[in-house]
Amino acid sequence: MAERILVIDDDIVNLKIAEHVLEKDYNVTCAKSGMEGIDILKSNDIDLVLLDLYMPEMNGMDVLAKIREDASISAVKVVILTSSGMKTDVTEAIRLGALDFIKKPFFPTEFLDRIKKVLNIAKKDNILVVDDDKMNLAIVHKMLGIRYDVTCVSSGMDAISYLNNNVPDMILLDLHMPEMNGLEVLEKIREQDNLSDIPVVFLTADNDRKTEIDIFKAGAMDFIQKPFIAEVVIQRISRILELYHYQKSLQQEVDRKTAELRESNRKVTNVLSQMIMALGSAIDAKDAYTNGHSERVARYSGELARRMGKSTQEINDIYYIGLLHDIGKIGIPDYIINKAGKLTEEEYELIKNHPNIGADILSSITEMPGISFGAHWHHERFDGKGYPDGLAGEDIPEVARIICVADAYDTMTSKRVYRDILPQKVARDEILKGRGTQFDPVIADYMLEMIDEDTEYQLHE
Repeated sequence: MAERILVIDDDIVNLKIAEHVLEKDYNVTCAKSGMEGIDILKSNDIDLVLLDLYMPEMNGMDVLAKIREDASISAVKVVILTSSGMKTDVTEAIRLGALDFIKKPFFPTEFLDRIKKVLNIAKKDNILVVDDDKMNLAIVHKMLGIRYDVTCVSSGMDAISYLNNNVPDMILLDLHMPEMNGLEVLEKIREQDNLSDIPVVFLTADNDRKTEIDIFKAGAMDFIQKPFIAEVVIQRISRILELYHYQKSLQQEVDRKTAELRESNRKVTNVLSQMIMALGSAIDAKDAYTNGHSERVARYSGELARRMGKSTQEINDIYYIGLLHDIGKIGIPDYIINKAGKLTEEEYELIKNHPNIGADILSSITEMPGISFGAHWHHERFDGKGYPDGLAGEDIPEVARIICVADAYDTMTSKRVYRDILPQKVARDEILKGRGTQFDPVIADYMLEMIDEDTEYQLHE
């Protein structure tokens, strides 16, 4: 149900303009005088009053004062409308709970934005006032009590007790109090995480530079000097609370966008993971005898990376790179991959081209640097006698050296079209034999460590 807005203005033209701008989004009622407006308020459920400041018989300030004096309508939200060339008693209007001031003539878009903002204010701000002088508490409560929910306590200990169960929007804190002064109270407040961002404004009769420095060093937002000047108190508090809520809403928006981004990244990561897994399965499907080869190589590679002290992110990346190390076989004819007999020289040259095919396929993926390295160079040898580029030693990317060992182990411990699974001891001897020639010796040692721990020969399963 649309909110109800009451416009009180003695100028018929202004009433018609406001009604025209608002009627598309709100239920609008108009009154041509203050008394008519109050009568409408008393007999209708109104969400917001737009109140002209300058009217005959009863001006806007008088109307606002009467609204606040009547308990049946005192909680209604009020926005002041005023001509741009006239001065307004801003301080008294704020004290009486005016939530905004809109100058006439107004632009419809800005006018609607301001109205929406005021209607979205859920509650009055709560201000905790801490002062051992009861007269000061009474003065502050009178100045602020209509516009804000004001809670008054007369000592630092009472303030701490109140804050253990309540979180106000602002704290006005007397600097000089017996037992616990304002600076000591503020120190206690900042120790609580849920109170660390609440704006604190000191109340003090001091006007020396040292006091000012001490106040700001302690983390206060501002200070107000005694004796209080109503306009200064109200304007400063209004400004600070506006800034506080702006920062709070900005942080909430940042948190919301961050959460959305994290969720988006999580979904993208999941999709990427599923796509890589699907590609790995598609690669293995070309060779009925090596089903699961890509996943096992990825698993061995990830475990080698873990033993080498890699980070979680690096281990995950190496796992995915391992899954795709044979993607280039997609470009090799099935009859060659599944041939039971010895390959011809021409067929072997075609097989040897799968690293380059794989590198070409993966080179367009830029979000995971190095994703093509495993596919491109996992058949290089540490002694430089491998293919496709004859790289040697540490010129071979580390991820390719890891996958080289993992790939060789799984090839030996998997059933092939031309032979059965090799015994664990034979696989171990071959890894040891190739240490420093075919394989990086450090990585080979980690593979040997894994084999020696696998007393039940379950790695290949």
